[in-house]
Amino acid sequence: MLRSSNLNSVINQLDADQAASDAVPCVEQTNNSNSRQTVAGENECSLAALQLSYGILQIAEPPLARARGQLKELIGKQNKIYIDLSKEKYKLDCSEVAKLNEMMNDVRRYKEKLTRIKKEMQNIYQRTKVLKKRAANVATCKQRDFQRKLEKQQHEESLIGSH
Repeated sequence: MLRSSNLNSVINQLDADQAASDAVPCVEQTNNSNSRQTVAGENECSLAALQLSYGILQIAEPPLARARGQLKELIGKQNKIYIDLSKEKYKLDCSEVAKLNEMMNDVRRYKEKLTRIKKEMQNIYQRTKVLKKRAANVATCKQRDFQRKLEKQQHEESLIGSH
């Protein structure tokens, strides 16, 4: 099978194959002119097949080459990132890992403190809300009592004033 994408080399290969087949004496080819026409027809078909395959290669090869280049570029970038990550991994020695663990423990402890403070603030808010409601009720009760005393005093003054 020919792997060349150059038409001239394919045609030269075809000519060389044809010359080699012509050099080998064949009894049927010398005795029968009909068999020569068959061999010429096969060579024309194989030339057409080669030209067709060359055309297909010309169409398909540039996108494949571009894709191959892009893949090489991506693989190169991936390797560079892998190397960079490996370097960063080795930079983190035991002491840095210990520092990182300590910082994570601090974060956990501060989060617990934050949630505790948040719960306490929520509790204080609920208590103040209840106290405000109670204070409002007390104020309305005192206002009613004061209003009743005032009405009673006015009623008594009106009774005293009418005698």
